[in-house]
Amino acid sequence: MSGNKRSNTGKESLEVIEHEIAMLLRRADFKRTLDGKKDSLDRSGYILLDGLMQNGPASFRALSLLLQLDISTVSRQVAPLENKGFVIRGKDEKDARISTLSITESGKDALLAAKNDRKKAYQEILFEWTSEEKDIFAELLTRLNRKIADRKKLEQN
Repeated sequence: MSGNKRSNTGKESLEVIEHEIAMLLRRADFKRTLDGKKDSLDRSGYILLDGLMQNGPASFRALSLLLQLDISTVSRQVAPLENKGFVIRGKDEKDARISTLSITESGKDALLAAKNDRKKAYQEILFEWTSEEKDIFAELLTRLNRKIADRKKLEQN
C-alpha cells in the first residue's frame, strides 16, 4: 500500500489497530455532529433502519438478535425513529401480542440519503487509494466485523 509503511508485528500492531479504530469511531461521530444536519441519522438509527431495509418488518426480539443488542436497547433506539416517522409499529400476523417494526418511505429516504452522504465522504477520503487498496481494505474490514460478530454471538450463548 502507498503512504506510510509501518513494520508492525505482534503487540505493537494490535496497539496500532486498537488506537486507530478508536480514533475512527470518534471521528465518525464528530463529523456527524459537525455536519449538524437536523435529520441526520446517528449510528444506531442508521444500523436499525438498514436492518429493517435489508430484512423487512421484524419484531423487537428479532431486531435484538440481528443487531446483537438487548431488547431494551433496541426499544430506546426505536423511539426517536418513530418520532421522526422513520419506522412504524405493527402487530405480528401470527401473534397479535408481538409488536413488529417496519421502515416507512421517509425512513427509506433518510437511510438512502445517509448512505449517499457516507459514500460521498468515503469517495473524497479515499480518492488517492488505488482500487486494489480499497478492495483489500474492504475485505479486511469485512473480515474484522464478522469476527467481532462471531465473538459476540459466542459470548451471548
